Amino acid sequence: MIQIRRIFAFILMIVCVSMVANADDNNNKSYKCEGKTYSSTGRVNNSSAPVSTDFTWSDSKGNKYPIYISNSGSCYIIKTSKKTGKEYKSYLGPEISQDICKKMNREYKGKKK
Repeated sequence: MIQIRRIFAFILMIVCVSMVANADDNNNKSYKCEGKTYSSTGRVNNSSAPVSTDFTWSDSKGNKYPIYISNSGSCYIIKTSKKTGKEYKSYLGPEISQDICKKMNREYKGKKK
C-alpha cells in the first residue's frame, strides 16, 4: 500500500512539473507581435546575438572588421584563430567602447566586477 502511494505521488509530481513547464513556455513570451511590428514584453534574453554597428576596425595589417557591441556597451570584433580556425571576440577596450556608445546614444556599463 505504501509503495502504491509513492508511485502515485511520483506520477502526480511529474504531471504537475510538466504542466508548469508547458504553461511557462506559452504565456511568458519575450516578445509580442502587432501586425508587422515586433516588440519586447520586458523579459529579455541576456545572451543575445551580436549587434553590429556601422563602425569598422582596421588593424595594423590593413584588415577591416565590423565592430559589434554587447549589452553592456563593450565593443569587440570577431577574429579567426590562425592555429585552430575558431572564431573569437577581441574586445577594443573601454576608451573606444565609450566613444562608440556616445556616438550611438547608448549607455556604457563596462565590465561587471
